[in-house]
Amino acid sequence: MPAASLNLFEKKILLAPLDWGLGHTARCVPLIKKLQSQNNHFVIACTPQQKQFLQQELNDMEYVDLFGYNISYSSVLPLWIKILIQLPKLCLVTRKENKWLAHYLQGNKMDVVISDNRFGFYNKTVKSIFITHQLNIQALIFKGVINRINSSFIKKYNVCWAPDYAEKEKRLSGTLSDYNKQLINIEFINPLSRFEKKESQQKKYDVLILLSGPEPQRTLLEGKLIDVFVNTNYKIVLVRGTNTPIKKEISSNFSVINLAATKQLQELFNSSTKLICRSGYSTLMDLHALGLKALLIPTPGQTEQEYLASYWQEEFVYTSLEQKQITKESIEAFMKET
Repeated sequence: MPAASLNLFEKKILLAPLDWGLGHTARCVPLIKKLQSQNNHFVIACTPQQKQFLQQELNDMEYVDLFGYNISYSSVLPLWIKILIQLPKLCLVTRKENKWLAHYLQGNKMDVVISDNRFGFYNKTVKSIFITHQLNIQALIFKGVINRINSSFIKKYNVCWAPDYAEKEKRLSGTLSDYNKQLINIEFINPLSRFEKKESQQKKYDVLILLSGPEPQRTLLEGKLIDVFVNTNYKIVLVRGTNTPIKKEISSNFSVINLAATKQLQELFNSSTKLICRSGYSTLMDLHALGLKALLIPTPGQTEQEYLASYWQEEFVYTSLEQKQITKESIEAFMKET
């Protein structure tokens, strides 16, 4: 990371990551560790699930409870339609979190506020920093309007940190991180990942399935992949990304882990021959750091993930399948790839 973009020293920082899945929370971990090394003190505002994850990753942290966005997804409607329907709710949550922050700052002195994709988490009394790679949202309809709204929120912050390379030819997020000239507060801080590339060790599993993201699509993908691999000769390790009970019967060729901490996940990456995962940007930054190939399955209707899966397939030679394309035959074809 360029030090110039992270020039915070001996500050008291309030950080709040978005709660749509754990990707935003996970990518904050290396950022927090970097800034902790510069003698900054953190308070993390988050949901109980985010806190449970972060307590596995970070020591001696101070937490404060913050409500989530609680956006519901559908097993039928495309995600962009579902979000469009819930826009009034999103606007209310944004205003609510802005008021929450103002109230919190009245009783707690902070030097800096960092928001990972929480649009209302800014205040004029402190330096406010927004983290996003989505500076040019790829929407199916109303793209111009959506990006004007997106830019209007980003402008409310003093700085926007984009977790990608400044050089366009190296970009992991493709056109998502292109931005209009009106946004003068953008700083590229390079990709964020908890992981580092290590020498391969002996392979213990044929496939690591790494699940994440919102319901019900997480469970739907989990069910499809269990059906494909159950009672086969493949040794599977399934990292579910949730503590909710599993709904499918599994066979002895499965090892199941609900939530994996960084050290455990690093070992699983190194000891697995193949990887199947979503094409969320935080996961892709991890794949880039580890130098791993994977089968990418975008969340249905989530235009960002669909774009990234297509972009990485074309630009970085990854394999991609739509969720509806998952069958024993399509997965077997992936397993035979070299």
